[in-house]
Amino acid sequence: MTFFHYIYGMKRILLLLWVLLPQVVLGQSKAETSQYAKLLKKPTVKAAEKFMDKFPESAYAPKVLRLRDSLLFYALNPEDTKGVKAFVEEHPESPFRELAEARIRQHNTSPLTHEEALSRAGKCLDAVGWRKDNVDYILVLADNLEFRLLEKDGTLFSGRTLVNYTLSDLPFTDLAGPIELVAPTGGRNYLHFAYYNGPTEYVEALYLPEKDILYQALFYGKVLPDGRLEGQSPEAMEGLTLTPEVAWLVNKLKTNPSLVQLTRADSLTDASLQWWQERNPKALTAQQVKLAFGKLDKDASLVEAFQAARKEKGKSYTVAKVLLRDHLAVVAKSKASGECLLVWAEPIVKGKELRTFYFENDGTTLDLVFYQGKTMFKLKLSLASQTLYRLK
Repeated sequence: MTFFHYIYGMKRILLLLWVLLPQVVLGQSKAETSQYAKLLKKPTVKAAEKFMDKFPESAYAPKVLRLRDSLLFYALNPEDTKGVKAFVEEHPESPFRELAEARIRQHNTSPLTHEEALSRAGKCLDAVGWRKDNVDYILVLADNLEFRLLEKDGTLFSGRTLVNYTLSDLPFTDLAGPIELVAPTGGRNYLHFAYYNGPTEYVEALYLPEKDILYQALFYGKVLPDGRLEGQSPEAMEGLTLTPEVAWLVNKLKTNPSLVQLTRADSLTDASLQWWQERNPKALTAQQVKLAFGKLDKDASLVEAFQAARKEKGKSYTVAKVLLRDHLAVVAKSKASGECLLVWAEPIVKGKELRTFYFENDGTTLDLVFYQGKTMFKLKLSLASQTLYRLK
């Protein structure tokens, strides 16, 4: 402890004594008042604790406890990390707790600027100063999520490669922004960063260096014309129990304006469109082919759009054309069951249009009349046999 810290601490204790002296409580026992007066003349931790042991219900007790804690707190070396932590643990109700916690925060707040950290980090994507228990380090992220822990002068202390979280085996592309230190749970400092895997996956991450624990949450989908990413996060699914760290990351995903959260209705539609195209790979080229119709979930946005569309009525089905999710879809609703089926789907192509559609006299064959430029062609779709015929 420096002489300055000693003098400063003594001044605080003397000021506290000056406040306490005029406030001696009347009506207490002579022994109680006498021992309290002796404590004020010669304050020590031992004397304060002796008073509390003898007079635990005394009206002087709060003042004695404050005096004892002031003696303990100002006797601490401000640079003694373990000592300050022990004070908080042993005296959680102390009026000096906030001051002690402020010292702990100072012991874990790096004085290094971003520029200083980068200048000592070597080749990397980004770096930030990090202080742990009053010891300074530099946290570094490089290509392919290589993590390096450096001493303050730039000497390598340790390193490892962090796990790349991907659903589609996409490689790490780049950081989405500068790295930073955050305390999402109000305690330890975590390294926070975000990165891209290709154009279609975005990941938020928290890394706890001293424990080597990595938390991540992913958002995946498709790139919209305005550059935003539309999709969903596995971690944001309803019913999941998340750690506080992952919950914090999911909230970052939800509040990111460059990420567009896919609704459940559109998600169901996208899944149906994908299913149909995977099951009917020859639908756009074959002269004759058997098709697989897909049953639509009642909550899919395709079903909602069908309800509002112009319809054609056949023998067993009512049919409508729907333009949704960058696709042309033909939806048929069964008159018997009320179920909606996806009977035709293709990506929307500029210059290609389904101009009209109607049932033939049998009430089961649906004619789809397309124009592509000035060229007209027709598809005949038997809803009874689920067979497609292509006509010129």
